[in-house]
Amino acid sequence: MLLVVMMIQEAQWFAAQLAKSDPERIFPMCNVGSSTGHFRTIEQPWIDDLIFAPLKRDGRDVKHLDIKQAEGVDVVGDFEDPTFLQRLRTMQFKSVFCSNLLEHVEQRQEICRTMLSIVPPGGWLFISVPYQYPYHPDPVDTGFRPTTEELAAVFPGTRVIASAVVGGETILQRRRGQPAIFAFTLLRVLFPFYKPVAWWRNLGYIPWLFRPLTASCVILQKQ
Repeated sequence: MLLVVMMIQEAQWFAAQLAKSDPERIFPMCNVGSSTGHFRTIEQPWIDDLIFAPLKRDGRDVKHLDIKQAEGVDVVGDFEDPTFLQRLRTMQFKSVFCSNLLEHVEQRQEICRTMLSIVPPGGWLFISVPYQYPYHPDPVDTGFRPTTEELAAVFPGTRVIASAVVGGETILQRRRGQPAIFAFTLLRVLFPFYKPVAWWRNLGYIPWLFRPLTASCVILQKQ
């Protein structure tokens, strides 16, 4: 089953928080684990529509960082590469944006320390992670589903500026705006004899067709 990586409510919450923040404290910003421009504008267009396009119109400097080179990725590199990290630290980012990445990394604490290291004291971190959400490997899912307090705790030496658990829609509710995908989702549940191995593997997703999906969102300031 295809699952949404960033919920629309997440994008709305971050957009509202950014709109009332002092840009002098936030930019330049590094969007860690950004994925591609196609992903942000076509696959999940609310990410760009609500967050990054308004920032670009206002002349805010945001660099999109990912491990893979692709259209829409401004900075390509691996957090495990010391030379790359040194380069990042010279780019003088004042904030980091990181959405729905930490559940997919096994060295979570190290990644969090690295993100902290590329912003100065007083720098900001905009972080979100699934809270109530099914298993979704990319390529792994560690099962990290923290409360906002637990999410803040993996960034020691920070204070919480704002936090919220957002979301509330089910997978079926999300797909009602996509009639073909909505119909396929329902039919796939009703026909286990079609590719039964795949159907069984996806059986664990069935409760999530009706269970609200939520995400933990925090804005932190490095002390």
